[in-house]
Amino acid sequence: MIEEPKVERERKGSKGPFEAKLEGLEDGYRVTVRGNKEKIQQQRQVKLSFIEFLRKADVAGYPILFPFNLLLRFFSGYKKPNM
Repeated sequence: MIEEPKVERERKGSKGPFEAKLEGLEDGYRVTVRGNKEKIQQQRQVKLSFIEFLRKADVAGYPILFPFNLLLRFFSGYKKPNM
């Protein structure tokens, strides 16, 4: 059986129809989002499409402006989730 990690800090909040919980664990963080599953999935698809657009613009040689190049570098280490 896997032991649950110890929660050191916890923060809860809500925005519109969504509830979020951020937990500070011994070895990292855990984010939990609750809400309408279809709406959350649609928003994830939009965000993934924007990141893919930034990747293609970068490959094509277009200059990526400051806040977006940070996003591109941050998400370049992640694999695409199965949807």
